[in-house]
Amino acid sequence: MEFREIDTLDAKGWSLAHSVRAGNRKLPKGLTLTPAHIEALTGAGVDQVYAFRLDSDDVGEDEAAESIARQVAGSGLRLGISTRGRCNLHTEAAGLLLAPEALNTVNRADEAIAVSTLPHLSPVAAGQLVATAKIIPYGVKKASLDKATQLKSVLTVARFQPFTAHMVVTGQALSDKAYRLTENRLAALEGAITAYEGCDHTVPALVEALQAAADRKPDLLLVLGLSAISDRRDVIPAALEAAGGSITSLGMPVDPGNLLMLGQLEGITVIGLPGCARSPALNGLDWVLERFAARLPVTRDDIADMGVGGLLKETPFRPEPRAPLHRQAQPNVQPIVLAAGRSSRSGAQNKLLSRMNGHTVVRQTLAAVSQTGFNPPILVTGHEGEAVAEALSGLNYTRAHNSAFKDGMAGSLKRGLAHLPETAEFVCVCLGDMPFVKPETIKALAEAGNRLSEFKMFIPTFNGKRGNPVLWHRDMVEALLTIEGDKGGRQMIHDHENLVCEVPVDDHGILIDLDTPEALAQFGAVPD
Repeated sequence: MEFREIDTLDAKGWSLAHSVRAGNRKLPKGLTLTPAHIEALTGAGVDQVYAFRLDSDDVGEDEAAESIARQVAGSGLRLGISTRGRCNLHTEAAGLLLAPEALNTVNRADEAIAVSTLPHLSPVAAGQLVATAKIIPYGVKKASLDKATQLKSVLTVARFQPFTAHMVVTGQALSDKAYRLTENRLAALEGAITAYEGCDHTVPALVEALQAAADRKPDLLLVLGLSAISDRRDVIPAALEAAGGSITSLGMPVDPGNLLMLGQLEGITVIGLPGCARSPALNGLDWVLERFAARLPVTRDDIADMGVGGLLKETPFRPEPRAPLHRQAQPNVQPIVLAAGRSSRSGAQNKLLSRMNGHTVVRQTLAAVSQTGFNPPILVTGHEGEAVAEALSGLNYTRAHNSAFKDGMAGSLKRGLAHLPETAEFVCVCLGDMPFVKPETIKALAEAGNRLSEFKMFIPTFNGKRGNPVLWHRDMVEALLTIEGDKGGRQMIHDHENLVCEVPVDDHGILIDLDTPEALAQFGAVPD
């Protein structure tokens, strides 16, 4: 292929190597120049252009890209349209992408050829882009293309196949949230829980439950124990062997997920669930379930080979999280207290101005937030804003007023975010009618945010129930600015559960908001 800068007048039949503007008209790269194009270019004062012309032994970029893509595309993949030297591969159904390392030999055929894929064993959705074949220059030698297309290594998708699962829980009642999480985890892989039962956390009780479950012939048996599995003589592995089953692997080199057990019982795959199964975050259980759903073998050697790349994202459900490489003394947290609402549910009185123990609700809330030692809070006022501000005299805060408070909480949140300092790493959104939240709770959220970089939203929980306030990483601010109405960030939390970290705290105050006359009366709040 010829490639050089040439006089525009001599460029007939050549193709542009780069886009060029001819007056008000833009001529795209790859365009083969005609006399009309040359006239337009010279008229615009373009005397020279970078251009190329294929030799007789060259194959054009689009044709070459399609040839490469067609060669590497195996079962479960379809080709896109080849354009601008690129041809993409998309999946036909959900499954696991099988990308053998031998595919790199295609790239070794010539530097002009570039095949890129998602990592081997990546879970993929139907229609997802998983690979692309790109020709770097505008053509490639036919000899190089022939060499590349003679290679036999192909990219395939092992489709997820529908399966049924029976779940056994020992010594405890499984919460609705944990059940739904497991149900959703399986549903994403075409699986479904068809039976669920509990039993005592003893070997005899579990043996009976396992044998009864095996009689129903599910494809998969999931066992969640009262305590972690730490030895082959522990309750779950001991019961599996006593029931006539076998253990394929006890433990795995994937963290989180170390304490997973894999076994067999009457031809049924049995998984003893690790504690991180209660978290929606990626863990070793997901890797095993994905291979099972794709009907790929999971042997002891397969489990052992998961170690390289097996250090996954941290999950807060483990009692001793991995230590970070370094930790700042204290993150830069900007509290925002929302105090703009009309108190429509609390009756005639403004709940924020109600008094408890001689102080208004909003003052007690702001005082507690101020005790965290973070940035002085931003307080967003609205309804009876001047009266609210007067009730806070002497406290250090920044006031932001939302005159459109009737339009909902989203507008107040945006007003607060407009005052966010550039140095803030996190935003803690607090509600003005929650005076019982402890300063230590907000500090615990900040500590979790400082330690667990893969999560972006940190929500306190008391006895497993979520409450307020919520700590947001600065990365989420742009998205927060798009919300509308009176839902605040609830929908965003729902849509991005994989970014949510639940932080257990010893603080019942995270569940108490004084937004009804009954709640105000219960805690002795009286009109100002």
